[in-house]
Amino acid sequence: MATSEQARTLLSRHGVCVPQNAADWCGDVELPDDVRRFFAEVGPRNVEVVGYGNPTTLSSLALLWDRQAGYRWNGRTNERIADWPEHWFVIADEGADPYIFDAESRRVLFAHHGMGSWDADEVYPDLNTMAACIATLGSVIMDADEFTDDDCVIHPDCIDEAVRRLTELLASSSAAEAIVATAGWG
Repeated sequence: MATSEQARTLLSRHGVCVPQNAADWCGDVELPDDVRRFFAEVGPRNVEVVGYGNPTTLSSLALLWDRQAGYRWNGRTNERIADWPEHWFVIADEGADPYIFDAESRRVLFAHHGMGSWDADEVYPDLNTMAACIATLGSVIMDADEFTDDDCVIHPDCIDEAVRRLTELLASSSAAEAIVATAGWG
């Protein structure tokens, strides 16, 4: 698991990270303590991390409630979406595929948008690890001379570098390999 300091340092390469106060929360529901702490300690302010395909966007706390539209409620009608669990909060997204903080398990899930139901799978044990891993993958892309070949296949040395950096961060090669696979890199 990553610390808030590691998450902030790694994420800062991709955008501004500044402490944000819980008073910035504009939601109708109580802000979970883990989310409050994440924004106070890591503080992504509309950070966009380059990805293999779509970038991953982490909104500021002030905009986080608005980012729930389309998941928690219909953005056009403002009607509540019945199958969205009340304890789920979209914390980031990758091309409308949400990273979801589950306030009950305190873990981060990932779901594909438009599948007809929200079959979210756990991908990260906590918010700091999510931010640090997403930032690490983005940094591998930024640091690569050539990330993909002419057929948009990731160069094996980039996959190896991602696994190496994530293993160093997480102290687990199996966790690193799982994250790389979940990101669609291998």
